[in-house]
Amino acid sequence: MKNRNILGIAVTASIFFEVVFNYAVKDLTLHKSLYTFLFHSLILVLGVFVAINYKNISFSRIKNFKKGLIISIVFSLFISGYYYSYHKWMHPELLEKKRIALIELSEKKETIVEAKKKIELEPDYYNGKSAEDLIEMQQDNINNLLKAGKAFPISLLLFLLTGTFFTGLISQLKYLFKKIK
Repeated sequence: MKNRNILGIAVTASIFFEVVFNYAVKDLTLHKSLYTFLFHSLILVLGVFVAINYKNISFSRIKNFKKGLIISIVFSLFISGYYYSYHKWMHPELLEKKRIALIELSEKKETIVEAKKKIELEPDYYNGKSAEDLIEMQQDNINNLLKAGKAFPISLLLFLLTGTFFTGLISQLKYLFKKIK
């Protein structure tokens, strides 16, 4: 099976999952969005695994790493592009809901208690900061990160890191298992 076919199957499976998942789960929470990331990561790892191991006679770590890396890059671009378009045009209210949920979570009493504990544990690191300052910085980060324009680079980076790590691991394992035979 060629890399193009593997890539096409992986991207199609991920997009199909997104469409079905978003249709079936109307109220998408933070935990449920983590499931989609994990699913896409699993599809990416499986695609890299198949590309490196299925009908591939090469045991060269470099060739196999290149093969897996190409799949990782293209897959990451497609899925990150989908995330961007989904959050920008299809359901822009989703990031706003996530932002509001995280802001509300940061305003709970438990969060202030946790912030005070962090300050007590590392007073030099948080010198001159109060628990309220930490919560305000956290809320600023939430407001800055949960935008459609930020979804693309963040998801791209995460998928590229996942793909690169597992490509290296799978390439190395294939090379090591060749030595065992």
